[in-house]
Amino acid sequence: MNVITISREFGSGGRELGKRLADIPGYTYYDREIEADIAKRLDMDEGYISRSIEQGAVMNIPLHFGRTLASPYMLRQQIDIPVEKQRVLKEIAATSHCVIVGRAADVILAEHKPFKIFVYADMQHKIKRCQSYSAPGENLTPGELKKSIKKMDAKRREYLTMFGVSDWGDKKNYHLCINTTGMEIKKIAPHIAEYAKEWF
Repeated sequence: MNVITISREFGSGGRELGKRLADIPGYTYYDREIEADIAKRLDMDEGYISRSIEQGAVMNIPLHFGRTLASPYMLRQQIDIPVEKQRVLKEIAATSHCVIVGRAADVILAEHKPFKIFVYADMQHKIKRCQSYSAPGENLTPGELKKSIKKMDAKRREYLTMFGVSDWGDKKNYHLCINTTGMEIKKIAPHIAEYAKEWF
């Protein structure tokens, strides 16, 4: 099966690119669907699953709450989540041509030889993009957005260290690095899809 993985800086347009790349050849697109599947399998809250994955699960779990030690059940959950995530990703890769955004899929699915893309952009472009997608009433200043973007990228970099990757974003780890600064994703997606087709 052909697998495309998208790693991306926050606000660079990686999610949109992934969706468009999936639509062009008719691949299945996976993003938040992964957390929904894990939540169903483990009978847990999807939001909790997302936060655990985003924050690095096992590495960042608290050892205690006040004076009460974390329960074995809680520790079991924090182990089960990343294990189940790997199982879900491998099942996806084995059964469908797909595009997977984030989730360390490029590392976890190395044996499936995915086409690995990294999407980045300059800070001003990312701030502008975040502003255009802000929820109604959410009026963060450029300075606040810049801080949030840096924080999110730092989390993504830290998360990859769980898998032994200390150089997130380094070009040597990807087959294609795309700078979306000043670009319209919908215009460049067909060209990238053609590149991926030739790679496979």
